[in-house]
Amino acid sequence: MLRKLLDIISNILPLNPLAGKEEALAQLNPDKIYVENISALLDVSYNSAKAICETATRQGLFNKGIEVKCPDGRVAFEAPEETRLPETVTCWVEEEGHLEAREMDTNALEKNIYYRLSDSSRVAHA
Repeated sequence: MLRKLLDIISNILPLNPLAGKEEALAQLNPDKIYVENISALLDVSYNSAKAICETATRQGLFNKGIEVKCPDGRVAFEAPEETRLPETVTCWVEEEGHLEAREMDTNALEKNIYYRLSDSSRVAHA
């Protein structure tokens, strides 16, 4: 995984900003790469990191996804795009010391964009 992501980033960026950051890179989850991860890893602004992720997506190296989080921070649902999210999701909410399943409006919950290594980039850089 480390080598694949290094290859992908070096194809996008002219210099290797990851020199000496191999341990941090190895801790990334290739199925859930957030803009914040890239921003911290490359020491660039959020907007620059987002542009890198979007470029990798256009080049077929990353796939984009969106997740909906319950109030407790757990992911309730994932989809490749926001239009494919359901109107409601089930979240577990503590009520008087007991957990209860509750249907919650997706629009009222936190959503996060994430990226994952595409299957083609996993094969191409293996």
